[in-house]
Amino acid sequence: MVQNRSKVQNRVRPTPAIVRKAIFDILRDVEDKIFIDLYAGKGFVGMEALKRGAGEVIFVEKDPVLCIFIKNSLQKKKLADKARVYNMDAVSFLQDSSHEYDIIFADPPYESGELEKIFKIFENKNLIKEGGVLILQHYKNESLREKLKGLKIHKCYRYGDTFLTVYRRTE
Repeated sequence: MVQNRSKVQNRVRPTPAIVRKAIFDILRDVEDKIFIDLYAGKGFVGMEALKRGAGEVIFVEKDPVLCIFIKNSLQKKKLADKARVYNMDAVSFLQDSSHEYDIIFADPPYESGELEKIFKIFENKNLIKEGGVLILQHYKNESLREKLKGLKIHKCYRYGDTFLTVYRRTE
């Protein structure tokens, strides 16, 4: 079991603290918002949203070991009542979703092709509420689309090799 954990830890690339801080500086207010943390990993971004008053955070992570880690962390920090954890692929979650959300944060594995899959979903359906945002954390060399259905790039921020690209609802 210990060997399995170390494998998981080597695959996970937690969002650095400076980038996590930047996400919430960009968002400013998450109070009472529905926040989706796609490719949640250990859930640090979503937990920060809960600490800052998010109404609900939905963690989406396909690795079952990491889902257990997130659930345990939520219990320890007494944040579980405002959280849901889905053990599933982020793309499947978006495809199956029929709701609109205030904030969707996605941090897919760098250069994995996952961004393109996300873009295809956002081309076909609107998952962001009016006034809402989609924030993508990605590697500097990954190409993005300027516009998606109802969304347009608002701003890009660079932190070394990591970029945060913010899309805002245009309607």
